[in-house]
Amino acid sequence: MQGQIEKADNRRWWVLLALFLITFINYFDRQTLGCAIEPICDEFGLSLTERGNLLSAFITTYAIAHLFVGFLTDRIKNIRRFFSIFVVAWSISTILVGFVDGYGQILGLRYLLGIFEAVNFPVCLLIISRIFPAKERTLASGIFGSGGFLATLAAPKFTIYFSTEYTWRYAFIIAGILGFIWLILWFSVYRERETVDKRDVSGALDLRSWASSFLQVVKTPAFWGVTALGIGIVPCLYFCTQWLPSYFIQELHQPYDMNLANKLTVIYLFQDMGMWVSGVLVMWLSSRMSLLKARKRVIGIGYILMMSCVLLFFVKNPWANVWIFAAFIFGMGLCLANQHAFKQDVLPGNVATVSALVGFSETLFTSFVLSRIGVVVQNLGNYSITIWILIVCATFALLASVFLLRSRWLKLE
Repeated sequence: MQGQIEKADNRRWWVLLALFLITFINYFDRQTLGCAIEPICDEFGLSLTERGNLLSAFITTYAIAHLFVGFLTDRIKNIRRFFSIFVVAWSISTILVGFVDGYGQILGLRYLLGIFEAVNFPVCLLIISRIFPAKERTLASGIFGSGGFLATLAAPKFTIYFSTEYTWRYAFIIAGILGFIWLILWFSVYRERETVDKRDVSGALDLRSWASSFLQVVKTPAFWGVTALGIGIVPCLYFCTQWLPSYFIQELHQPYDMNLANKLTVIYLFQDMGMWVSGVLVMWLSSRMSLLKARKRVIGIGYILMMSCVLLFFVKNPWANVWIFAAFIFGMGLCLANQHAFKQDVLPGNVATVSALVGFSETLFTSFVLSRIGVVVQNLGNYSITIWILIVCATFALLASVFLLRSRWLKLE
């Protein structure tokens, strides 16, 4: 069938590889700032509030852009070309950070990066929903999503090395170039011209059509369950990817050097492991119980592991904190892979729109949380309130999965 790789076709795994790699690059580009924030703040004399503004700028426009990119993605005829344009745009935005001469320029480029990178998850989840059966989607979502967490694994060593040995600017330039290299693989493995939806792409710009699609999604109870789950998980995710280097430096007095990079690498390794293990556990459990129960069981296990962050109140040894965060982030990975899978089960014909509207809600809330962390830490001089935020968010995610994700609301194909 033209425009769709059949679910039984093993080529879907090569396409998944391409999605895994672009998600790696997507996260690598956004993660670079979090790892280079210390020398950037030193060079430009930035306050903790300005640090928080830089770390949240990307997420603000990333959230707003989700209102439109999902709707466009569900209606676009040529996913191959559409996705490529956005990859080029975000790669250029990243490269240009290497040539800035002030806070305002970095802030503006981070806003642009958020707009262009917003397309990644809606496109990837749309493709996965079309080429993978429901039973494999948690695994496929975990694999493609783990590309992002592999980037968080690689970014600290890469960025801190260039920042300490040369200049932080090189890290942004090289990171941006990776997107152009990926296009070679993309054009090689994804040749299909998407025509699954017969609506003309010109309709993507029609306000009434957009409003109709929006209402169709938000009237679905499952949408609110998946959104609530994300509002609990995603702030935890972005604290780990954006603020964790600052936490070790300011709270635990860890010097900005390769020893910090090693600690972050260990933590982020467990992010990846959680995403992959989540898919395997769901596939194993779903042979013994319903798919919905299997996913909820794995989320419950993830929550228990995330509660290890309570120990951060009492333990101030840097390596002990590494293992606490490793358990926390592994549990978060178990939850996040399932949330990605649930996005595909709300309205199968509008996967990108669902993914985008969920992304808008969860990242807009996260943007507010991250921007306030800088203010709170500057006023209190410690991260105690931040730890409470992690605990509350994780608990909210668990409650959302228990009470707001019901079999009669989800379309588990």
